Amino acid sequence: MKEGRLKVGIIGGGAAGLFTACQLKKLGLNDDIEITILEKTSTLGKKLTLTGHGRCNITNRKTPSEFKKGLHEAGNFLYPAIKEFSPDDTVRFFEEDLGLKLKEEDNNRMFPVCDSAVKVRDTIVSYISDKVKTICDAKVLDIAKTDGFDVYTTKGDFKFDILVLSCGGASFPETGSTGDSYAFASGLGHTVEPIRAALAPVKVDKASRQFTSALSGVSVNANASLYCSGSKSASSEGDVLFADFGLTGPAIMELSREIPTDIVDMNGWIELDFTPFMSDEQIDKEFQKMIDEHPDTKVSTLASKYVPSSVSRELSARAKVTDLYAQNFTKQNRKALCKEIKHLELGIEEAPNIDKAYVTRGGVRLKEVDKRTMQSTIVSGLYIIGEALDIDGISGGYNLQACMSEAYAVSKSILG
Repeated sequence: MKEGRLKVGIIGGGAAGLFTACQLKKLGLNDDIEITILEKTSTLGKKLTLTGHGRCNITNRKTPSEFKKGLHEAGNFLYPAIKEFSPDDTVRFFEEDLGLKLKEEDNNRMFPVCDSAVKVRDTIVSYISDKVKTICDAKVLDIAKTDGFDVYTTKGDFKFDILVLSCGGASFPETGSTGDSYAFASGLGHTVEPIRAALAPVKVDKASRQFTSALSGVSVNANASLYCSGSKSASSEGDVLFADFGLTGPAIMELSREIPTDIVDMNGWIELDFTPFMSDEQIDKEFQKMIDEHPDTKVSTLASKYVPSSVSRELSARAKVTDLYAQNFTKQNRKALCKEIKHLELGIEEAPNIDKAYVTRGGVRLKEVDKRTMQSTIVSGLYIIGEALDIDGISGGYNLQACMSEAYAVSKSILG
């Protein structure tokens, strides 16, 4: 560690920056180290207050080996940090240090008992207030690497010995995440992988919107598959929520990261399978049996065995069998309806809008960052964390936990 007072600058007062300040204090911050957070907006942690639909899904209480599976291609990179500061460590920190009791919900998701992301943000800010200087409305204009780091902002110029780059991704720009991290990292010599939306809703084409808008607000479990240029490229299973514009819900949000920016040129579509537990042959045979046993029943009613009745009616309309009774059902009718249940095709109008995405896919190339410390391997003294990195996790507390683990690795390295 440098002799004398060490000046550490944290660029960005979002989740990653705030968690770093928390960990620095927790690990033994003393008067020999001066911490300053520079935040471009008027408020710290704006995006943090939106997480978990305002309830703040803090982490996902899985083992590190299971947890890393939710981080896609970055799982192996982040695994050492997750092992070092695990979801259980996060729970202990929130409960014992911040005084925020947590509760576990479905799929190991951890929320504060207060169900308030604003309360979480305010508690964190209060926790670091005695040790960390925060300057809001300080938009960083440029960063120069000298013997340390010269940071030029709208609130004046600063000199730091160590710099933590944590100013977010490019999603939800109204919270301050406008891609600044990528410009600064690139200016300091880093490679930035192409940016696109992750955990985002998907807008379908005009013809498909007739179907989704008729079911706006209806949620159903399904397997969602992405097709590009006629070939399946990815799939996800879970709840799908229909909307006026198209599709959202966990399964769609997860699939969105796989949609290429040139999806329109690839004639892409999403296929929904409402009975992933059955093959085409199995559902066809089961329909034949139901038709024989219930000849005086409308086929749309029979189809409601697999989906909500509202969805059944719309699927029947697409198959052009809405008013048919089982006794009048032909083999061709049956095949048409089974196809809609197993292979509902909804065209994609455009690539997901990053402004509406919860997370950014892409960012600083991971090979240029030490996975045990999050320090740049190109610029000494520079740490890069949060959405600035090419890391995006699935929904359910994965992205905030990634920030916590990265912040711990950074803080441990800074404090030596």
